[in-house]
Amino acid sequence: MRIHSWFIMVAAGLLSSCSFQSNTPVLHVSDGVYWSHRYQSYLVVDDAVVSRYQFTPSSCWLAPAGLMPSVFSTEANAGQHEWMGAGFQTLVFKRLSDGVPVVFTREPLLPKLCERTSEVSAETAVNTLADTLHQFHHGISHTALLKWRYQASVLDSQNQSSLASSLGLFELLSELLEDSNDEHAYLLSRELERYYRVNDFDVGEAQRELSRRDLLRQLTASDLYSGCEQSLWWGMLSNGEYYLGVLRLHRFTPEASYSENGQRCLQQALRSMAEDLQRVAQVKGAAPKLIIDLRYNEGGSLLLASQLAQSLVPKDEPLAIISGHSVNEQRRPDLSRLHQRGKVLVTEVTASAAEHLAHGLRLRGFVLQGQHTRGAFAPTTVRTLPNGWIVGMSMYPPHEVLDGLGNPLPETKGLTPDDTLPIDVLFPRGGGKRE
Repeated sequence: MRIHSWFIMVAAGLLSSCSFQSNTPVLHVSDGVYWSHRYQSYLVVDDAVVSRYQFTPSSCWLAPAGLMPSVFSTEANAGQHEWMGAGFQTLVFKRLSDGVPVVFTREPLLPKLCERTSEVSAETAVNTLADTLHQFHHGISHTALLKWRYQASVLDSQNQSSLASSLGLFELLSELLEDSNDEHAYLLSRELERYYRVNDFDVGEAQRELSRRDLLRQLTASDLYSGCEQSLWWGMLSNGEYYLGVLRLHRFTPEASYSENGQRCLQQALRSMAEDLQRVAQVKGAAPKLIIDLRYNEGGSLLLASQLAQSLVPKDEPLAIISGHSVNEQRRPDLSRLHQRGKVLVTEVTASAAEHLAHGLRLRGFVLQGQHTRGAFAPTTVRTLPNGWIVGMSMYPPHEVLDGLGNPLPETKGLTPDDTLPIDVLFPRGGGKRE
């Protein structure tokens, strides 16, 4: 079975979380057991080696859960986190995707439950997923859960050789995720080469992929500038508008999906864009309007989104407020005097950090054109199931994820555009030269 490109993109982001990066200076971490309520997991520190235990009320085991590997040292980043501080009572990490701090506090002992090897069975997988959804504020139907447990027991009775390659179990867990009503939820099985997302698209995958490829082909053949691993494209269009295509908000540099180097790359790209905007204004006699293309942007880093929004139009308020923490990445240059605002193209694919960016730009005077966005504003967490599959879900309830003004965001509903555009404009089936 061929792995589709969108599957590869998501899988690459997950797999990159296991990479280590040097982080200096090295912190001294006291031996002991630490607990995070936010991640529902334990860390055990022993002679500067950190082991991570994924916890649910019914199971707990050493696991490469979330965005941290199962075992790492204090001399390296914990996956997509970096160390912020360490004391006798606490460990503090910062998520590189959004800058949100995660605190682990000292506990007397690791629960006995965590010292047993996790049982690998279909029923255990169902219970683990159900418990995890409940931990992260996603309720599921109790009646349906009884049905899924029964179906899992039937799968177990069939004595399948490997639950990691069980299509029946994958379909069963997909149904369970669907019942959670979490727009972020997904299930990934590398063995089956399958990726399931709860929020499906009205536009078919084939048409989305064809549109993406056609856009990239036209961008590559154009005179537009590009940067940050072809994530960004900018330059003047023949219709007099200035184009800024933001294809994604992650993997701006090849070494990691989220990193300081990615933020520096964005800063350099914006400086190049500022120089070009100045040249355009000199030739045209006036600053141009922008067209910011987020049609196929499924999100990524809130820090990159904040940095981009604040550079285009600096504001006092942050891009977003998550559990009381302001996401506010501000760096030069200031491009606000080099353009006359403009429009942002959005679709049902526009999600997560890209939605925050679109909303932030609307608050900065831009007009949204297109269709309702995905409605997936809450940052996600990633866990593993006993059979090795990866599951992702929203890690904050909607009332803890606010815009920069402190107002609720339309989780599950998505942003309503100011001007609605037809599907075939947003997802062309192929065609001529981009204008």
